Amino acid sequence: MEQLKFIGKRLAYLAVMLFGVATLVFILTKLIPGDPTVANLSQRALSDPEIVAAYRAKYGLDQPIFVQYVLYMKNLLKFDLGTSIRTSKPVLSELARCYPATIELALFAILIAAVFGILFGVISAIRRNSILDQAVRAVSVTGVSIPSFWFALLVLYFFYYKLHLFPGPGRLSNSFSAPASVTGLYVLDSLLEGNIPKALDALSHLILPGTVLAAFTMGLITRTTRSNLLDVMSMDYIRTARAKGISQVGLILKHALGNALIPVLTVIGLGLGNLLGGMVLVETIFNWPGVGQFAYESVLSADFPAIIGVALLIALNYMIINTVVDILYGVIDPRVRCQ
Repeated sequence: MEQLKFIGKRLAYLAVMLFGVATLVFILTKLIPGDPTVANLSQRALSDPEIVAAYRAKYGLDQPIFVQYVLYMKNLLKFDLGTSIRTSKPVLSELARCYPATIELALFAILIAAVFGILFGVISAIRRNSILDQAVRAVSVTGVSIPSFWFALLVLYFFYYKLHLFPGPGRLSNSFSAPASVTGLYVLDSLLEGNIPKALDALSHLILPGTVLAAFTMGLITRTTRSNLLDVMSMDYIRTARAKGISQVGLILKHALGNALIPVLTVIGLGLGNLLGGMVLVETIFNWPGVGQFAYESVLSADFPAIIGVALLIALNYMIINTVVDILYGVIDPRVRCQ
């Protein structure tokens, strides 16, 4: 009962935050300089007042801001994000088209970041102040510090152009056609088709952009794991377990690592939210047809409905992931449920 009450409270917070974010996104979008009419109509069309008036009426740009906001909230309650000015298609369908590509890339990147980040953090903590520890810390600092767009260009140049070890931009090689869309995830859909070569090709296309996106989060996870594991290893119950003759590996795996990884959940959750928001530059460099590339094209054309849709999607990603992390905290540590 207590756990259900805790979950219900977190879901109520989620609804309130979503309303606040929707309002804030609408206001900020209206403050963006630029007129979608100018961005999307030709010079010849702009010289005709009737065409301009019809265009503005079609997308509600001739209405007062308050009226636009009321219509926007009503449509939002009906899961209607409006029509994209750039593509003339519903924003929701456009997001549904490009979101699976971002999900696939984000899940692959967060998997790399979590596995190697935790592994490097544990190694660094075990071999504290050794040469190996210094090397791992240097790698983690580099991952956090290096700009993602610069790293993307480097890996493309060396591993694709020079060494030909991995395929270039895109989700599939030209020799393959897109699999029948079931989940929108090319690797999984190719496996459902029974086409192993296509699945391996789709997986190979994930490696370079996934590694670039994983670098920053992996650095944070490594540092967080190392710091928390060192704190846990200094506690009394760990010293007692060590005095009983438990090996270093058993001590870490059975007693220390579980408690040390609780704060790491937050870093992983935030990292996944950041990746699901779409890394605009990385997706653009790798020609990855995800949310980031869609957002980039929408901003260039001052496509306000699409910009609002992307912003709401990113905010919703963060809020849902944070809510899930809060619930997991309550499951792992019952003391959190009382807060």
